[in-house]
Amino acid sequence: MKTSNVNCLLLLSLPLILASCVIPESNHVRPTYHLLSELGPEGNGSLPQGEVSFYVRQVELPTYLQDNRLVSRPSKGLIEFRENDRWGEPLEEGITRVLGLDLGRRLNTFNYSVYPHRKKVSCMYDLGITVRRFERIDSGAILLEAICEIRFDGKVDQARFVKKIELPGTEKEEQSASQEVRALSQAITEFCGFLALRISSSAAGDPDD
Repeated sequence: MKTSNVNCLLLLSLPLILASCVIPESNHVRPTYHLLSELGPEGNGSLPQGEVSFYVRQVELPTYLQDNRLVSRPSKGLIEFRENDRWGEPLEEGITRVLGLDLGRRLNTFNYSVYPHRKKVSCMYDLGITVRRFERIDSGAILLEAICEIRFDGKVDQARFVKKIELPGTEKEEQSASQEVRALSQAITEFCGFLALRISSSAAGDPDD
């Protein structure tokens, strides 16, 4: 009889025990990881070349862009890091990867290498890139600002490139992170066009701009 009473008490108390063990639902949001993509020039977009080879060194970034979170600068002097949108690879490696693919296409060559790979011994052009800005800015646009240094045949060609691209959509909520990353990829594509023209000019012996 005593055993039966104990069993009854256990059965009655079981719902209370289970209720006390309920784990609250997590409010953690898993971040979305993004990669820059090689969009390629519109149309053919390539320049007629002889045998061309190049190497893209490690891209230099300011400290705030070395974080894996996407960055916004809604106003002057304010930098915001986005916890839920992150780069799926180190940003300097993503930029050099896209630069290599796009420049190789434009210059009609497979004879190139990019950081973190080693520079080929027979490399003709050595490219150093310093990125100063690469983020979303207050007006619903992205901004790329970079300094390039092209070494060729003992000479050095330096130039500054700035590109601003407006994001689609009229409201901030309509402008998704994927649109932002595509716009950043487009800015690199246009930067590659700029670099390809300078390389072609130096190969042809044209004077500097």
